[in-house]
Amino acid sequence: MAAPSSMPDLFELKLLLRTLLLPPTAPLLLMLAGLLMLRRRPAIGRGLTVAGLLLAWGLATGLAADLICGRLEAGQRPLSLTALQAARNAPNPPRAIVILGSGAVRDGNFTPMRERVSSRTLERVMAGARQARASGLPILVSGGTPEWLTHSEAELMRRVLVDDLGLAVSWVEDRSRDTAENASFSAAMLRAQGIDSIVLVTHAYHMPRAQAVFESAGLKVLASPHDWKGGKPGFTDARDWLPTASSTETVWIALHESLGLLWYRLRGHV
Repeated sequence: MAAPSSMPDLFELKLLLRTLLLPPTAPLLLMLAGLLMLRRRPAIGRGLTVAGLLLAWGLATGLAADLICGRLEAGQRPLSLTALQAARNAPNPPRAIVILGSGAVRDGNFTPMRERVSSRTLERVMAGARQARASGLPILVSGGTPEWLTHSEAELMRRVLVDDLGLAVSWVEDRSRDTAENASFSAAMLRAQGIDSIVLVTHAYHMPRAQAVFESAGLKVLASPHDWKGGKPGFTDARDWLPTASSTETVWIALHESLGLLWYRLRGHV
């Protein structure tokens, strides 16, 4: 039997790099470096500290949220019922709806532990349910099991669809840890059933990366993006220059997606 590999887990490395490169950690590290250099190189130290402060402020504003997220979402449109019906009448029509998870959480400190999908996952489930009702296509849900939970995202998504929305779920892909594995494992399950064309449901900001890896996995993808987070920047509106919690989250999501696209290109996933 082969000896266990001593190579670091690239998935864990990716999580560490994500934390270091995204706000709020990256601006804070920049400020910390500046403060540490104040005594020996005061000019550089002050510059780094101010740069970190400005970066922390700027990346928490609505202006940054609209600019960065809007770039990811540019050119996308909701999948209309007319477009869906046209696709179903075209050669090689979609034969399944794939809904991607976006996290699951523990719901308080109850015993037994209560687990549920995150708000972003619920948005994807609802969007997928609408397409399933409109088309009658079978559903695949995809999402693995986070370390802090006992049930997979996919299983929790299935429960919402079946128990709360009255829809059947044909496939539960519960091993994936990221979008690339969503695509790889889902494609294998569908190809085993002779399916190579799908409707892919995920947020508009996530669709560029998701569509690219699903197509790389050999599936024909009809994109069904939803819940746009970006918008037209309001350069003259003072409120768009002020930090807010919602803008901070949107910027984090958009930068995470941008880094994800770069990482996947480096790894050869897209």
